[in-house]
Amino acid sequence: MRLFDYEKLSSAMHLRNIDVILAGTKPNVEYLTDVEWMRWFDKENFLTEDGENYAASFVGLPKDENIDPFYIAPSSQTGYPENYNIWIKDVRYWGPLFVVDGSDNQMDSADNPIARVAQVLREKNLDKGRIGVEWRHIEMQFAEDLREFLPMATLVDAEPILWELRMIKSKEEINRIRKASDITSEVINSIYEKIAYEGMTEWDLERYLGVAFAERASRHLWTDVGFGPKGALFAGPTEEKLKKGEILRIDASGWWNGYVSDQSRSLAWNGGLSDEAKRAHAAILRMNKELRATVRPGVLPSDLYRLTMQMFEEEGYDSLTPQAGHSLGRVAHEPPFLVEGSDKPLEPGMIVVVEPTMRVKGVGSINIEDTTLVTEDGCEILTSSPREWDAFL
Repeated sequence: MRLFDYEKLSSAMHLRNIDVILAGTKPNVEYLTDVEWMRWFDKENFLTEDGENYAASFVGLPKDENIDPFYIAPSSQTGYPENYNIWIKDVRYWGPLFVVDGSDNQMDSADNPIARVAQVLREKNLDKGRIGVEWRHIEMQFAEDLREFLPMATLVDAEPILWELRMIKSKEEINRIRKASDITSEVINSIYEKIAYEGMTEWDLERYLGVAFAERASRHLWTDVGFGPKGALFAGPTEEKLKKGEILRIDASGWWNGYVSDQSRSLAWNGGLSDEAKRAHAAILRMNKELRATVRPGVLPSDLYRLTMQMFEEEGYDSLTPQAGHSLGRVAHEPPFLVEGSDKPLEPGMIVVVEPTMRVKGVGSINIEDTTLVTEDGCEILTSSPREWDAFL
C-alpha cells in the first residue's frame, strides 16, 4: 500500500522545482513502495548473479501526478513487487535474465540499472528535467552513469523532501510502530521476569533475543547490552556474566512489517543495587518522566535537548552524548533529533524517542528510553516496560 501523501509530496516538489524524485537507498525504496527490498541482503554487498554489478533499486516519483511512478529492481527481485501488491504499476527490471521455464511471459531486462532508469525517464519525457536524488548516498558510479545517459538532466538533492515526508507518520505507519513497540516491551519484560539468571553471559542474552522476537513474528535488529560496571565501557554483547546486585541494561529494537521500535531499560533483576546505582537511576528516571510529560505539538526538539542538559547539570552528571533522543520509522535513527539547533516544531504524527543516557564508572550504563507518538494534545507512550529500578524484584 502507499504509505505517504502523494499530493503533499507533489506540492513540495513544486516548491523546490523538482520534476521527478529518484530514490535509491534501501529505507526510502521500502518506504515509497512498501515492498521489502531483498530482505536477506543489503544492496551495498550483494552482487548480481553474473557478478558484474552491485544490486540496486530505484523508485521514480514524478511531480505531475498524471505521470505514472515507476520502480526499477534487479532481476533477482522478480516476483517480490507483484506478490507484495506494490501500488506502483510500472515495474521494470535490470540484470541477468531470470527465465521461468514454460512461462509465456518472460521478463524484459537491461544490463545497467541507470540505463533502465534513463529509458523510463525518456518514455515519460522527464529526461531533460530536474531529477531529485539522495545526494549524500548516491554511488559515484550511478551519478556518473546518470550524467552519461541523461546529459540534458539536472541533478539536485531530494533528501530534505524525503525526510519531510517521512517525519509525519501515516495511520498505517503508526499502527506498525505501535505493534513493534508492543513486541519489544513484551520481550524486554520477559528477560527481567524469567530469562535472566546469575552467570548468564551477554551473548546468551543476545541469542535469546533473536529467538524471542522471531517467535512473535518479528525480527531482532540489534541489542546494546551492559551487565553491571562493564556497561560503562562498552554496550555490545560479550562474555561478561550477570551478577546479583548489578544493573542489567538492555537497549533493544524490534521490527514489525517494515517499521521499528526502540526501548531501553536499566534495572535490577535479582537483589538490590548500590546507593550510587540507585542515585544514577533516579536521575535518569526523572529526566525520562519530564521529557515524556513535555512532548507535545509546538515544542522544539532543541527545547527538549536543553531541558535534558539542564537536568543533567542539576543532578551532577554528564550526558553520554550531546543529544536527548531522536525519531524512528523504517530505521531506528531518523529526524527530528533532539539536539541543539533542531528547531522544527513537533507535529501530530511525529515519533519522538526520549533517551537520556549516561555511563558511570563502577556502576554501568543507565538509559531509560521510550518511543512516543506526538498526538493532537500531547503524546502517547508506545513502549510500556516498567521503568523503576526495582520493578521486577
